[in-house]
Amino acid sequence: MQISFKERELHLFDSSMSPVLLYAGTVAKEPSWGFPMHQHEELCEIIYISSGAGRFVIGNHTYEAKAGDVLIYNGGVLHEEHSDPERPLLTYFCGIGRLKIKTLPAHCLIAPNQCPVIPTGDCGRLIENHIRTLFEELQQQEYGFETVCRNALISLIVTVRRLIGIQCEEASSAGTDSSLGRRIKAYIDSHFTHDISLNEIASRLYISPYYLSHIFKEETGDSPINYLIRRRIGEAKRLLLTTERSVGEIAEAVGYVNVNYFSTQFKKVTGHSPTETRKSQPSKPSETPLPANLT
Repeated sequence: MQISFKERELHLFDSSMSPVLLYAGTVAKEPSWGFPMHQHEELCEIIYISSGAGRFVIGNHTYEAKAGDVLIYNGGVLHEEHSDPERPLLTYFCGIGRLKIKTLPAHCLIAPNQCPVIPTGDCGRLIENHIRTLFEELQQQEYGFETVCRNALISLIVTVRRLIGIQCEEASSAGTDSSLGRRIKAYIDSHFTHDISLNEIASRLYISPYYLSHIFKEETGDSPINYLIRRRIGEAKRLLLTTERSVGEIAEAVGYVNVNYFSTQFKKVTGHSPTETRKSQPSKPSETPLPANLT
């Protein structure tokens, strides 16, 4: 049996932007691995869980994800990751820049209110092959790897979009996000670098501090102050791993006046001091950045 191929223009992307691969990497079965709350403003990240399981805080929700799931972090979405010590994660991930799908905001692969943890079912092996190809080609950088990476990236995006389905996107985009707990979270996310207190947040939202704490705990499972600390430490870790700024400068940038107190809080959340983190860890284990000539 023979089927003829007739190439047609792909109308998935906005004509003014074409997606580019920024990096690819893996997290390889480290029982204690975790990454505090952080976000990527101008890129989208795809993670495929090859084996193991973990807990992921994405936006306003906590998810338990396992082997065969794909996770999507749209640009600007806060997320936090923790491997299950009993079932350590083996994941492959990649960062995509200049992503503009016609029906979605820039740097988004799914609709803003759509569930970001998606079971892949029969598509799992195909998605894993695409994303592993990106990582392995960047590692080896053999002849023509740039072309292989470009093609694998487009194949990965198209496969994930097929998996999602347009009908799911339309259903999720009709949702709302106006609960009081989410308004509290949004205020903290916008002001965590400032010297804010529980009383100040409550005053801004015209509720009592007690009621604020009760509602936030009920909706998120965490206290407002703990969330504020995790938000600050997650941003601090990102700055430690992606900039040359001093520990003192980073402490001030995320809302801490006392650098010693910042270091104490940082170690309490991450298990390592800021200096140890900068010396011992890349931004994510085995992350391979994109060569300059591939952008």
